[in-house]
Amino acid sequence: METPKVHLFKVGDIVALRSHPYTNFQHKVLISGEPQLISPLMVIVESIGDLQDVHDEFTGINLQKKGETSNCKCVWYSSKSAQFEEAWLSSKLLKLIQEKVETVSEEIVIGTIVTLSTAQLELSKVKSSLNIEDEKVRTNLNPLLSFVSPLMQVIGVPKNDKKEALYDVKTGNKKREISKQLIKCKWFNPSSDKMSEALIPIEALSIIPAIEEEKLNKYATYVKNKQHILIRIEGSQTILLPQKIKYLHGIYSIVGYDYIENKTHAFEILKLTNPDELPNPFINYAPNFDNEEIRVLSIRDQIRQLINYGSEESKYLRIRYKDINNNLTIRTIKQYSIESININDTPIEYLAGFCKLRKDERHFQLDRIQSVEILNISYPTPDNNQNEQF
Repeated sequence: METPKVHLFKVGDIVALRSHPYTNFQHKVLISGEPQLISPLMVIVESIGDLQDVHDEFTGINLQKKGETSNCKCVWYSSKSAQFEEAWLSSKLLKLIQEKVETVSEEIVIGTIVTLSTAQLELSKVKSSLNIEDEKVRTNLNPLLSFVSPLMQVIGVPKNDKKEALYDVKTGNKKREISKQLIKCKWFNPSSDKMSEALIPIEALSIIPAIEEEKLNKYATYVKNKQHILIRIEGSQTILLPQKIKYLHGIYSIVGYDYIENKTHAFEILKLTNPDELPNPFINYAPNFDNEEIRVLSIRDQIRQLINYGSEESKYLRIRYKDINNNLTIRTIKQYSIESININDTPIEYLAGFCKLRKDERHFQLDRIQSVEILNISYPTPDNNQNEQF
């Protein structure tokens, strides 16, 4: 059996027992079976390096190795006790889930909202269970929130007055790593129905960014007025019909219908740049019997003309397509054109392009396209300096 690789952890690293389903590279794992047996994600708040080899006196098995293993003080939040718990564990029992993200102490002042740095990962845990009803088996997916840390407010920034030696007196090597700063936090404890307080190392905390009320009200107005908006995030963009404001663990998101992905999406408001209000998500559509210029054309010619126009302008194209089994689907296409393919010596026209739903090149028989819409947004090309949609 291969010996697990031992990692020398740092204060602030997020770790888990080696039996945990998460890994350093995989945090989206559907958890089945008994979810209560899943151990928490933990943050290392102190570590003491092993300065000598130690073996079991009966078996000779190496228990700790000089310079390669350490004892780690780990902290997590338990919803069962509604308290922060801690335990000293050998690094040989742990695996790295996420390396520490530096928390700037200057950003933490009285009143700052914080949470344990494991909170976002714990919020993403999903458990799977089977439900048998009327001889039909259904899979139910539910969040697994046993170890989600509460939102807390900073009420003090005391000094870390630990007096233990940090360096080995014989070698001068660092043997202990501790927190640079302790943060005094207060939160509502639902178990006692009172307020609780705790001193938590700064390396174990994540800051929840504050959102301006004016910005939040702006997006609430979009929801109320059913205002289509062009939103941008990290260089990408899409058209959204806002439906509601969502709040999850201190983070506000705008939830709405995404016209490119053709499904409901949530976007973190603080990550969005100023949106553009759009009077209409579409530039044009076909069949269209209101437009005097194209209503004289047949439906097929209207669709063909609109496809050619959208392709020339590098605009996303939305189609309603009926397949050979008469199933109707909505697809958004980019980088498209009309192609003619000979089948049994008969030329058949197809719309060829990249389908956002299938994330691949697809061909759609022109006769089966029920309608087309030119979206009021360009897809990325070398000429328009647009990034890909989310």
